[in-house]
Amino acid sequence: MKIRRILLQLMITCLPLAGYAQQEFKNWPEGTSPEEIGRLVSKRFVEVPHPNFDGNPTPPNEITYPETCAWFGALRYADVTRNRELLKQLEERFLPIFGPERRLQPLPDHVDHTVFGIIPLQLYMQTRNEVYYHLGIWYADAQWQMPRQSKHQAAYQALLDKNLSWQTRYWIDDMFMITAIQSQAYYVTKNRTYIDRTAHEMVAYLDKIQRPNGLFYHAEDAPFYWGRGNGWMAAGMTELLGLLPEDNPDRPRILSSYRKMMKTLLDYQKEDGLWGQLVDDPTTWTETSGSAMFTYAMIKGVKRGWLKAETYAPAVRKAWIALTGHIDEQGDIDGVCEGTNKTNDRQFYLNRRTLPGNMHGQAPILWCVTAFLE
Repeated sequence: MKIRRILLQLMITCLPLAGYAQQEFKNWPEGTSPEEIGRLVSKRFVEVPHPNFDGNPTPPNEITYPETCAWFGALRYADVTRNRELLKQLEERFLPIFGPERRLQPLPDHVDHTVFGIIPLQLYMQTRNEVYYHLGIWYADAQWQMPRQSKHQAAYQALLDKNLSWQTRYWIDDMFMITAIQSQAYYVTKNRTYIDRTAHEMVAYLDKIQRPNGLFYHAEDAPFYWGRGNGWMAAGMTELLGLLPEDNPDRPRILSSYRKMMKTLLDYQKEDGLWGQLVDDPTTWTETSGSAMFTYAMIKGVKRGWLKAETYAPAVRKAWIALTGHIDEQGDIDGVCEGTNKTNDRQFYLNRRTLPGNMHGQAPILWCVTAFLE
């Protein structure tokens, strides 16, 4: 009888989610369905050669983190749709790294480089080729291992002594770059060390840069609610919560911080359905990459039951339809802010260029698609 009561309670709890999610996440207007957009944007990804950072036309010296994040999205899209042809194309893009494109492989010497390990880990999960496993785990382990040569060994050791990555900078971007690779390592190995230390790291960032309204400064000395920066944090908490075991002691704090952020984002959603370059000022220009990251975080929140479906599902639908309106027939999204260093200058953020088709924007579109289809 007790089991029956529990099952009944679970069914009752899920009714609002099922009703609102089915209503809001189905019956899309023509040209806006996640299936259509996923096909278009993933096709575009495999067509485009390795890009340089922020549209620089010269050949890249390494695979950049925006491409890594888009590649990650395309791999997960291939997985959820069981698209073996796409998986083959994405693997073929990777294989030259073991040969003629070896120079493009980033080293795990910086937070933006180490995230590259999510690609071999995803490839391992889908192909079971152990070469990918060992490469991906090398990146994850390096994030918590003292570099052999560094001028900053004392500072790095102080971080490691607190069970924080030596790559810790307390920049808002880090909490996707660190969280993604460590979460994927946990997903592959089931070794709690990876996910538990990531949760500990996340709490350290929450303590440093989350503000009382739930949003995040770009860094402690850059007191602006930059859109994509906040998007990295939203996506990072989402990635972590999706895999973090219920008994992890940091989970309640992270979930509470995530919900606080989502509530404030709801308050600042613009009339067009998206968010501004500076989140807390809806008069600033609409920025699509951060908006897509917020949308991703809300999709997962609704579907996982972290957020109330009746409140957030309509906001997700409005945002997604608006985002698809920025994607052209080739599969490029416009309104993507260029790479942005931290600075204590509000106008600097407002003057950033936008780059259509930039991987900073292509990536979270694919994350959204996968979240809808899971």
